[in-house]
Amino acid sequence: MAGVNALSKVNEFENIAAELAIEKKYDYVICGHIHQPQKKIVETKNGKVTYLNSGDWVEHLTALEYQQNEWTIFEYDEKDFPVTQTIEMKPSVNVITDEINFYINSLAAI
Repeated sequence: MAGVNALSKVNEFENIAAELAIEKKYDYVICGHIHQPQKKIVETKNGKVTYLNSGDWVEHLTALEYQQNEWTIFEYDEKDFPVTQTIEMKPSVNVITDEINFYINSLAAI
């Protein structure tokens, strides 16, 4: 029953946050890391507010995006990001390091 109790606490938190935002005449209440991405309108007798939750990047791979005056929930999908070709680079010689090592070795020989 712990899961049910946790869900109840999350719902209670969302409602309290929304009610406070409505009371303050805010248009949005934005939360994150409650793990359940969400975008909903909460309406009470005192008004309404848009409740947004970014979810999380670990379990749901979600984030909030604001584009063209609109909030959306971004959901990462691997197929939307094609794999890029990796180019192997040859290591370059670090002249300064080589000169310092030469100097140290020269001092050690004295």
